[in-house]
Amino acid sequence: MIRWIQDHRWLSSSILSAFALLFFGGIDLLVQGYQGLLVAGILATAVLFAAQIPALSIALTVAGTVVEIILGLSPVASGLSAAISVFLTAAFAARLWYFIALAVTIASGLVIAWFNSFALPIGGDIYGLSLQTELSKTTAFLILALLVSAGNILFWLLGRLAITYEVYVGTEFDRALSADTQAKLSLEVAEQNERFEIARDINELIIQKVTAVISQAEGGAYAAKADPNSALRSLERVGLSARAAHAELRRLFDMLNKTHSVSAAPPGIDELNGLAITYREFGYGVSISHEGSRFSIAEGAGLAIYRIVFDALENVKKHCPVGTDVAIDFSWVDQGMQVLIKDNGVEIERRSQVTLDLEDSGYTIEDDTRSLVETIKGAGLTAMRERAALYGGSVDATRVPGVGFTVSAIFPHLRALAGSQ
Repeated sequence: MIRWIQDHRWLSSSILSAFALLFFGGIDLLVQGYQGLLVAGILATAVLFAAQIPALSIALTVAGTVVEIILGLSPVASGLSAAISVFLTAAFAARLWYFIALAVTIASGLVIAWFNSFALPIGGDIYGLSLQTELSKTTAFLILALLVSAGNILFWLLGRLAITYEVYVGTEFDRALSADTQAKLSLEVAEQNERFEIARDINELIIQKVTAVISQAEGGAYAAKADPNSALRSLERVGLSARAAHAELRRLFDMLNKTHSVSAAPPGIDELNGLAITYREFGYGVSISHEGSRFSIAEGAGLAIYRIVFDALENVKKHCPVGTDVAIDFSWVDQGMQVLIKDNGVEIERRSQVTLDLEDSGYTIEDDTRSLVETIKGAGLTAMRERAALYGGSVDATRVPGVGFTVSAIFPHLRALAGSQ
């Protein structure tokens, strides 16, 4: 669910906001009338902006608290809307804002608890419970304060846990793929150990045969001094032993060369899933999607596409802050394919720099102009273009104002040039 909220922030926030207004607002309307519905509307609006504009959400939470106090309402059910806002802010906002949201929401709840306990006159009531003594006021305040603090901290922790689980732990598919990769690596290590055992045995045999060649050569040298005719026989024996040693060396070389060719199989598009998991471990929200009917391609083309995506992710890791979302979208058509690598590094960087005195304005006119006229260059981009050109493709990099960068690799005739039969 957290991935869906992350990919559709405005839509998901709108749904949660509407739910908060209809459900909690309906309860407040029945219990406290239209005044309660007004507070519910303000707090539901705070839910709408929690993930995208946390400063506005915090301000609306404070506004809802002020209106609730001015109208003299008892604690409203819509207070849970503030907790939902804390959840969304903890999951998706920058570090500064999710701490501020937690502190402000708890402080607002404590103020409401104070006005509904100590600020009431002796004999006042809250939901029909009469507060006849100072002790009863203290008890009411402590109960309300405990509920407010525990509830908001719980939702805050759930938000942090949800985003941490999604970014650093991954989905069940991620864990299954990791387990499969680990199993393959374990099998390969076991096979390599067996090959090393075979190589050791062959190596011992070769040493014995080379030793025999040396002994026969030395014996032949002494025998030739006494009987020159024996030199020919000695050379024949040396030749036979040398050929046997050469045969064992050839056998060892073939086995080692086969091992190398098997273990060095080039990565392709399928290996990008493992790469995505690795970058999620680094703290980047990498997702991969395929649209259209995928066709098989040659190993060389798969390696070229893998390296283009790999270089793009390395560029994200180098220039973008942790928490950046990267979408790798493959679009397959009848004869070709396009892959888009999109990140929101600029947006995340600006959101992390927002302070109480400076709001995030999205992007400026200068950013818009720069994206239109700037030509993005670099050794990495040149290497991507050269790889793509091998298979009739092209690579372009563009700046999306206020969001990040997009790398587009298009292979219009990939099936004809590198289709795997």
